[in-house]
Amino acid sequence: MEFLKRQWSTLILIGALAAYLGFSMGTDKCPVCLVSNVIFDGLQNDSGEQALVVGDHASPDWQAVSIDGERIGSDTCKGKVALIVYWATWCAPCLEEIPALIALRNEFAHDEVEIVGVSLDQPAKNIKSFAREWDINYTIVRDNESLDQAFGPVRYIPTLVVLDRDGETRQRYTGLVGESVVREQIEALLSETT
Repeated sequence: MEFLKRQWSTLILIGALAAYLGFSMGTDKCPVCLVSNVIFDGLQNDSGEQALVVGDHASPDWQAVSIDGERIGSDTCKGKVALIVYWATWCAPCLEEIPALIALRNEFAHDEVEIVGVSLDQPAKNIKSFAREWDINYTIVRDNESLDQAFGPVRYIPTLVVLDRDGETRQRYTGLVGESVVREQIEALLSETT
């Protein structure tokens, strides 16, 4: 008890920092757990790189239904470069990324690039009105088991998975990625001959 009396301000500061990091990383998980996960993950992989190169391997087949009722999946994305973006309406970095995704959707033809926003929001959340309010012009779906099997459960958001025209996972980013980085990735994959 004496320790708590002497260190109360330090403990409050640590708790506030953990909460800030938890909210700024866009999670509703326990902030202290999140901070410890980040620290331990950092100790295991101290490369300092934001992107994880996944390599050339076909993702399992996946499918989902958009908030507009359209079916989308690995078969409808075949022949296109696909961006699978995990996000949520309560995630500040995810909201920061939306304008870049809108710009990329405007820049590339629909028959060349598919952008799929995978919402991790609660089922009761009205994603359709949110998408309309933000003028989101790319496909929005809710997370499902098929997506989890194809791309693995997502620990942190935003997470961006880049698929080539053969449906192979080529890149996986966690956290905010600059629009120019994603554009270069798309252009490189579009220029590859199949």
